[in-house]
Amino acid sequence: MERLVYRSRAVWPAPDVALDGILTASLVNNARLGITGALGFSGGRYVQLLEGPASSLDILMGHLDADPRHADLTVLVRGPTEHRLTPDWSMARADLTRVAPRVDALLEAGDGLALTALLAALVHRGVTGVV
Repeated sequence: MERLVYRSRAVWPAPDVALDGILTASLVNNARLGITGALGFSGGRYVQLLEGPASSLDILMGHLDADPRHADLTVLVRGPTEHRLTPDWSMARADLTRVAPRVDALLEAGDGLALTALLAALVHRGVTGVV
């Protein structure tokens, strides 16, 4: 199993509109692929934590790379893990508004490990719209 965090730039439609569609599709697709994770938005960028089999993450990343709702997809961290940080959610929506300046700084720095920890902490504190 692997853990992956990426960032991308929101393109179209507006993220507040796109997030609901992304989360709805994630419920079905992630469950089918054995993927769990958390998705957030801050400063014009999406940030997502994904966990699951390497082959499933490869499939999902192929779909994400072709998704017209965002551009400039950059993997910040990817590697093996023995346990999931988000085992109970096929996809959780992490509310990043309370920590926006911190998230924006981490996104700017490309600090995937710190973003992983932050997203997991937000999900476990209930600062989400879990789906």
